[in-house]
Amino acid sequence: MAGLALAPADAVALHAPAAIAAGLVCVIVGRAALRVRGRARSVRAGGVPPRATVGLSVALAAVAGLLAGLPSGAAARGACVTTLEVGAPVAAVGTLGDPVPERQAGGGAGPVRVSIRDVHIVSGGRICRLDAVRAFVRPGAGREAGAAVLARGTWRAAGGTDPEAGRPRLPRPPATVGWIGGATLEPLGVPANAVGPRGLGRRIIEWRAGLLARLDARLAPEHRAIGKALLLADRSTLDPATREAFVGAGIIHLLAISGLHVGLIGASLAWLIGLRVRGPRRLLYAACCTSAYVCLIGAPPSAVRAALMFWGWALAFRRARPARLSDLAALAATLAILADPLIVTDVGFQLSFAGFTGVVLGGRAPLPRLPSRHLRGIGRALAVSCGAFLVTAPIAAFHFDRIVVASIPASVVAGGVVSLALPALALTLVLPWGLWVLFAGAADVALAGLAAIAAFFAGLPLSWTGPGLGPRAWAVAAALVALALDRRRARRGLGVLSVGAVLALAVAWPPLRAGLHRDTALVCTLAVGQGDAAVVRTGAGRWLVFDAGPGSAFRTAGTASGPPMADAGDRVVVPFLRGKGARTVELLAISHPHLDHYGGAAAVFEALRVRRVFDPGVPEPSASYLAFLERLQEEGASWHAPRAGDRLRIDDVELEILWPEGPAGSDANEGSLSFRLTVGDFRYVNTGDAGIEVEREILERLAPRGPETDLLKLGHHGSRTSSSLEWLEATQPDIAVISAGIRNRHGHPHAVTLARLDSARVPRVWRTDLDGPLCVEIDARGWRIADAP
Repeated sequence: MAGLALAPADAVALHAPAAIAAGLVCVIVGRAALRVRGRARSVRAGGVPPRATVGLSVALAAVAGLLAGLPSGAAARGACVTTLEVGAPVAAVGTLGDPVPERQAGGGAGPVRVSIRDVHIVSGGRICRLDAVRAFVRPGAGREAGAAVLARGTWRAAGGTDPEAGRPRLPRPPATVGWIGGATLEPLGVPANAVGPRGLGRRIIEWRAGLLARLDARLAPEHRAIGKALLLADRSTLDPATREAFVGAGIIHLLAISGLHVGLIGASLAWLIGLRVRGPRRLLYAACCTSAYVCLIGAPPSAVRAALMFWGWALAFRRARPARLSDLAALAATLAILADPLIVTDVGFQLSFAGFTGVVLGGRAPLPRLPSRHLRGIGRALAVSCGAFLVTAPIAAFHFDRIVVASIPASVVAGGVVSLALPALALTLVLPWGLWVLFAGAADVALAGLAAIAAFFAGLPLSWTGPGLGPRAWAVAAALVALALDRRRARRGLGVLSVGAVLALAVAWPPLRAGLHRDTALVCTLAVGQGDAAVVRTGAGRWLVFDAGPGSAFRTAGTASGPPMADAGDRVVVPFLRGKGARTVELLAISHPHLDHYGGAAAVFEALRVRRVFDPGVPEPSASYLAFLERLQEEGASWHAPRAGDRLRIDDVELEILWPEGPAGSDANEGSLSFRLTVGDFRYVNTGDAGIEVEREILERLAPRGPETDLLKLGHHGSRTSSSLEWLEATQPDIAVISAGIRNRHGHPHAVTLARLDSARVPRVWRTDLDGPLCVEIDARGWRIADAP
């Protein structure tokens, strides 16, 4: 990883395979030199000290890693696909790796994520070839996997859970640099085998498509998506709500073909083959079949790791030599890195080996003596699940800004259900002559139970998401290290108590931190991409939310094209509020009914209790706005349409409505709810997406005193249609904040707006696309910019 991080963007002379070979030579030669030196000294000094052996081995391994990482990282940074412009139109020709379902009558499903194999991407005069690329397409005319297609859409840059954060990352494999959004598929008038992979690669695509179609036909409609994900690693048709339930419960890895799946399938195959073949050969045959299965599902890192370990165990058994799990895991990791050094940057690779390490540690952890065998089995299962959680939590927090403690019991319960569902699914898939019906019902029951387990554990308040999880993640890691190092205390149970104390502190930290900040108000503009979201905490600890950022949860099926909007409510707003200890939102104010302002409110309704809602009442005839109003009614929150001059006081926060004056017109932007918020001597003005004409009306109504402010949120994301020079000079802000997305397609903030800010001599301009979120603390001493949340 150090070699990848240090790799320059330009090409280097050393080829990656040659570098890897050179690194291995260093290790082999170094170890041989140590042995020769040890033999020479053995008579006189008793050999080479163990510390010297370990130190030199680590140093040689580091050299090998650097030699492998530098050229691989340079090649990835200089790949053609990294030069494609984000937001530019692209055309891609290749082979469809996943089926696209037909649009159902009377509506349709949401966008389907598919892969296009052996693809050539054309954009901006460049032609880039990739082994595979992801694309989000809407269901239309059904297309089978293996078909030659032309995909037209927009190039999007890939990222983590927060693509707007601009977090520096290691070089990515070219196939994961980006994806095609809003794609439409057109069939090519050529034979299927004229485009894309040929030979065995095409056969695998066709076989997988046939198996998916068979599973589709044999499972109940409500369980097909989970069944295909569980057995064949196809998550393209998984419902977003179901996916979020598995993520919230911390068991999404069960739908990604983990080592558990491969282990169960390998053990089942070994037992079946053992009915006809005796001795070690049955394990080798089972390993071959398991490898074919892993190739069929696309060779995800966790499955590859398990298959390689199964091969190592089978070969060791063949040679009648014991095989340690740690040796098998090291062999699997080495072979995977030899095949592709960039795999170390893959989060699936990291979580797979970290989770396996945690499972081994949990399996070896000493437990108190329990009276019955069943209790000992449950205790060992919980220890294994706890070990996997402790090791993977820091990695998950870094990549996904999420820690799910509920995954400890959820993995134990769901793992048992999966062990029953997998054999039933496999038999449902392979049995002929109607015999599969006997097992399809059992598979449907198991899948329904698995979905219910995910929904139950996802609803427990045992997870945190969003920025600021670093201290908790590293506290868990520190507890793990302490437990591993101090084995004597661990045997006495003190290690388990220390881990419990860390977890209890993690659970209690959000409300504890909220109590520590009592009497300190907080006003934050969050970085939600191309949208608006602001949150306010009163001095007494109550919370107000002004807009909730973009999101597509209120979209109805078939009404929108392209991939779903990144849900800022689930990704940023709710994690921020929960991280600060919020459980209830006293006021949710929506400036106007555009999805980049209220789309994230669905996550707020889902996660927190909302007491009342302010809405300008613009007559917006859209299905998504009606869905928002229906969700508001289900929540039981009171709805108000305030008008200019209305005032509301919540604790030490006073809210004054500046616009609209009367019934809102048909222009949603011009009807934006505008307000001035006052906390002590601090003033904050927000006009939503209102334009220059609304600003002029507000100034005339408030004349002669004017809406002077300390913090001004510029209208319409910094568009030139808002924030006139007259408005900026009248408000005289100390800080002007612009909420816009990185490299957004609208060009916000506009150069004209930035010039106006300069002419008005605004002391400081804060841009969420460049500077991230902005928080201001207000207490008896005054106001100040707080540290980044």
